[in-house]
Amino acid sequence: MLANISGALVGIVDIWAIGHLGSEAPLAGLAVGTFFMINLYVLFSFLYMSTVGFVAQSFGFGRRRQIIEVTMRSLVMAAGLGLLVALLSPVLRELTVRVWNPSPEAAEAASTYLGIRMLSAPAIFMSMSIEGFLIGTQRARISLGLDLILNALNTLLTVTFVVGLGWGVAGAATGNLIAEWGAAAAGVAWLVRLIRPARSAATVRRAGFWHLAHFREQATVNTFLFMRTLCVQIVFAMMSVCGARLGDEVLAANHVLLQLVFVATLAIVGMSSATQTLIGEATGAGDRALFHFWSARTAFWSFVVAMAMTLVYGIGGGAIVAAFTNVEGVLAAAERQLHLVALWPVLAVWSYQFDGIFIGATSAKPMLWGAAAGALVFVVLQRLLVGPLGNEGLWIAFILFFITRGVVLVACYRGLGQKIGQPRARENDVSRVAF
Repeated sequence: MLANISGALVGIVDIWAIGHLGSEAPLAGLAVGTFFMINLYVLFSFLYMSTVGFVAQSFGFGRRRQIIEVTMRSLVMAAGLGLLVALLSPVLRELTVRVWNPSPEAAEAASTYLGIRMLSAPAIFMSMSIEGFLIGTQRARISLGLDLILNALNTLLTVTFVVGLGWGVAGAATGNLIAEWGAAAAGVAWLVRLIRPARSAATVRRAGFWHLAHFREQATVNTFLFMRTLCVQIVFAMMSVCGARLGDEVLAANHVLLQLVFVATLAIVGMSSATQTLIGEATGAGDRALFHFWSARTAFWSFVVAMAMTLVYGIGGGAIVAAFTNVEGVLAAAERQLHLVALWPVLAVWSYQFDGIFIGATSAKPMLWGAAAGALVFVVLQRLLVGPLGNEGLWIAFILFFITRGVVLVACYRGLGQKIGQPRARENDVSRVAF
């Protein structure tokens, strides 16, 4: 949870620095740029999710070699996809600005931000794979350390470039770029320490490592996770696009409010990450009783975390929004939807909690069903509600998207538990420091 919440500081620092420049256009442009990067991060989060599931199951069964193979294949895919995104960045940047279609000043700021920030795609994707390995082997403290390195670098550089040197949006993007590559380098250094270089080299040199069948096994789960995440990100994109159509003030206000959602999400997903690794370990060991035990225990604590976030936003949401920006029109637009943002954690928590269960069991297809059903509900309701209710109707549709996802996954849970086999002994002790 601490590692995930600290990840939100990257966006928070950017908003704080740009939000006090005294103009709506840079903040609206930052909203478009950072929203695209968040969507990019989440869209390719299957690299993290599939790595956690496969590594945690191998960890539960004590398969040392399989843990290394899964991690190395994930890194190969991450580096390749990251390079592809970086090469396509000019096209993606132009497409993003055209789809969001903000004011000319905001469009220029968004284009500047994305032109710099998208060069960090390989670093972001490789960090996902490394964190998947760390969480899957129950090394969350190291994951927290990497996130703290990222945030310390980003905070120092962004404040220096934006506030000290006056580089504006370009300064925020440059700070992010350097910080993300620095965190990726630190992650690789930790990976070298945890997995002996000789073992990694031997794994990659083994002919069987490069067989397409092995990549296909991870890619199959990745495909369902990608499609599931695509449905989720379509909803988030529509939130931003619909907000942009309601004006720069609403676009900027929704961006600030979505940062609150993002922070709450990271807190809830922190518990979901624990669910992933514990469920994966139980699944790998074939222990059905342990599977249900961890499902119930993590569900309880997920609800506790969600309720805490609801109380924080219900009591202090206005002060939090005011800390992001001093633009009066943005503040007024954000405060009108604070009551819905405060309710969001306790209503959305179950979609994330059961995502963690299904990720740990590497059963991604029900996650796609839930996300697709929720996206359909959102598309229909936003068309019906935005006209008469404006931005409030948009937020109601957004909340119902998460509720629908949770309902579908709860309905699929029983069948998942029945697939767990009989308890098996570990092949090796894989809980030591190095592999």
